Amino acid sequence: MSAAPDLVPRRVRAAFAHAAVQQAATRIGVRVLHIKGVAVDDDLRSRGGATDADILVDPEGVGLLLAELTTLGWDRYSDFLTGSPFGHAATMHHPHWGYADLHRFFPGMHQDPQATFEELWAGRQQGEIAGFPCPVPSAAGQVLVLVLNNLRNRRAVLTDPRVAQVQAEPKAWAQVEALVPRVHADVAFGAAMGRLEEHRGTREYWMWKVTTEGGSRSAEWLARVRAEPTLRGRAGLLLRVPLVNTEVLEHQLGRPPTRAEVGREFVHRGRQGARELRSALARRWRRRAP
Repeated sequence: MSAAPDLVPRRVRAAFAHAAVQQAATRIGVRVLHIKGVAVDDDLRSRGGATDADILVDPEGVGLLLAELTTLGWDRYSDFLTGSPFGHAATMHHPHWGYADLHRFFPGMHQDPQATFEELWAGRQQGEIAGFPCPVPSAAGQVLVLVLNNLRNRRAVLTDPRVAQVQAEPKAWAQVEALVPRVHADVAFGAAMGRLEEHRGTREYWMWKVTTEGGSRSAEWLARVRAEPTLRGRAGLLLRVPLVNTEVLEHQLGRPPTRAEVGREFVHRGRQGARELRSALARRWRRRAP
């Protein structure tokens, strides 16, 4: 008889989730890097501890790993396209190991996912999680992930003692700054360091401006559309904006939503988007008025 999952500390479950995903990835030959939470150096860990496993997957092997985890009893909790406007991670859930976020890229380092993974992979270190060997990014890579994660979640970067500790060591901080252009994170890193205006005019500028200064959900999506480099990508994002996230709705209801519930949510999203658009236009008009 197995113990109730809630009796197992989340940090412990997260560690075993890392190990379980690594074992699956090794079995099928997919490269992964373990990031955040229990995967990082002790000095970079948050006080609260990890609640799930975050794993950066070789973009070429994401589909294979998802399929393998499914055969091993993991369920898809959320997909790439429904998880966030970035579309960067899919969340898997296991009845024993809890949640694992599989990242096909990391926000802020998303311009060239394959090249970025190769760069981080080249500088990898060997870690150990739950007694299992797990590759992790270099020390500089771990700090950069911390900085960009704080930025995306609107947490202070410059006053984070973990970041300040690295900045106090010129050689270590220089390694972080040297990594930034190699993983195409210049704009995001500039935003995190309070230098976003230096990047005005770039595709990513408005996306990180909304992230750092706040804005409506509609503003966030539109900024993401502006940051998308291809016409096809922009069209895909625009088509997703009004759609109901049925996965989130199912989690909220505790059951699959009915057609009527999906319809009501669609109408609600449309009205909310219209209100946000009117508010944005009104603010813009007031700023232009003499």
